[in-house]
Amino acid sequence: MNAKSIRALCLVGAVGTLTACGMEQPPDVPDVEANEPMASQESNVIVGSVNWVSATTLSGTQRTRSLAVGYLSIPAVGSRCTAWLVSPDVLITNNHCIGSASQAVGARASFNYEDGVASGSRVWYNCDTFIKTWSTDDMTAVRCSATNGQLPGNVYGWLTVSSTNAATNASIYVVHQNCDYYTTSGCSPTKKSSPGVVKNANYSTTDLSYDADTLGGSSGSPVLSASTHQVVGLHHIGLGGNAQGRGTANTGVKATRVKARLAEIGL
Repeated sequence: MNAKSIRALCLVGAVGTLTACGMEQPPDVPDVEANEPMASQESNVIVGSVNWVSATTLSGTQRTRSLAVGYLSIPAVGSRCTAWLVSPDVLITNNHCIGSASQAVGARASFNYEDGVASGSRVWYNCDTFIKTWSTDDMTAVRCSATNGQLPGNVYGWLTVSSTNAATNASIYVVHQNCDYYTTSGCSPTKKSSPGVVKNANYSTTDLSYDADTLGGSSGSPVLSASTHQVVGLHHIGLGGNAQGRGTANTGVKATRVKARLAEIGL
């Protein structure tokens, strides 16, 4: 499946109107940030029973790394995804989330879209400066501007991409913005962490597969090594999904490919 066909699957719902940066009215019950669809038609899947946890329950390095992951609002296409910082101001997501400069218009991210944080207390960063996209690796980079005089990475930190690919059976975790809207209508897509293992380190030329849980809206998440806490994959596609968002595995672009793309933009 190429990035163009993925986009055709995932973009549903009408474009809404953003409120002023840092404000959301009314509250997200269900999620109403720019009227992005909750039940996206992306193929990301939950594998078996749901075992993700709120990012606020993490501790140590996992909690520290989770801070650099954010909710990405994409009003130009009426959708939402997940994204992560790779420098103080550069944000990474999927090409099927933002595939062009026109689709980046109005994009913004919040890194404290978490359980226990009221909607009015979320801090938003404009991340609408398009840098580059790579359709074959389903990857896009955009630049964020400062809020209250600070770039997001200087507040939340940023992630490092591994120079080597993960091995089969390696333990990983995926940090993403979601909730199980198939079973809990009106839930809020707060930051979650999904543990798992690599099922096939060479699922394809570009991808590895794993059993960590995701759903539509999780696209663009980092897949992190549980031992090094470096990014070993850029999450993007689920496998074997049914009408309730359940499937057999999820896949992400391998670390070496992500790192090579970052080198093209001087990172």
